[in-house]
Amino acid sequence: MRGRRSRRTAAHAVCLTLLMIVTMSVSAIATELVINSGFEAGDFSGGWVDGAGNVMGPLNPNWADHAVLLEMPYTGNYSALLGFKYTMPQQHRYGFMHYDVAIPIDISSATLSFQFRHMGYDGEGRDPFNVEIRDLGGGTLATVLTHTFPERTGVFKESGWFSFSYDMSAYAGQTVRIYFEQLNDIDNNYETWVYVDDVSLEAAGWVDLIVDSDGDDLFGAPGSGAGGASAQSTEVDRSLSYFVDIENEGQVDDSYDLSLTLPAGWTAVARYGGTDYPFPWTTPIVTA
Repeated sequence: MRGRRSRRTAAHAVCLTLLMIVTMSVSAIATELVINSGFEAGDFSGGWVDGAGNVMGPLNPNWADHAVLLEMPYTGNYSALLGFKYTMPQQHRYGFMHYDVAIPIDISSATLSFQFRHMGYDGEGRDPFNVEIRDLGGGTLATVLTHTFPERTGVFKESGWFSFSYDMSAYAGQTVRIYFEQLNDIDNNYETWVYVDDVSLEAAGWVDLIVDSDGDDLFGAPGSGAGGASAQSTEVDRSLSYFVDIENEGQVDDSYDLSLTLPAGWTAVARYGGTDYPFPWTTPIVTA
């Protein structure tokens, strides 16, 4: 618009309306099911079993390396060594460790994770590092990982640290064995070993989040734990309030982590029992 500038200045009240979209997420606090998961006790205590054997059946602790050492940690001070770094390799022998764990039946997720660093001189697919899920009788339920070097034998190789994770939710309600093995399978010529650290199995329970407000509410499917979202409009320097219901669908009492995503310039707190808490916020125990 063009026009002659007035000598008088008119005061105008400007109202800026913003759309506030708050996406609230909630998850059960993950429970660590592995004791001494990072081997920071300096040994295989806490439920770990270690040893060495021959694929034909017999066991002998002197046939391969199986130790917790200070020399190559991923985090902390210790990691576990399996294989043939200090013990000379013999055909069909292996070093192993395993952990038996009971996974709760009423969970939404269970995730096995670990770090490994494979090193040695053999290759062409020989001398694998194997990770399996087994039953308590030693039968293989699933092969989680098989790692070998593709290069020809005789030259030193190392993988660097790898992070690996595996969905264990299919074993809810079962007690299973997490089994790690470094195998020397072909000949007596080449040393191969592996370091393992931060072996974790975390389980989390089901939860429904309900965002109850005057805005546009979006809800996750019941039983999915997907939560919900809500959108409202307000003016600058005004506040918005949401009533958030957290429903524990599980059969055990549990606590939950709440986090949210805000547009730039907004702040938020969770008000519970008359007290404001910053996000992320951990709820009190929610009964089953």
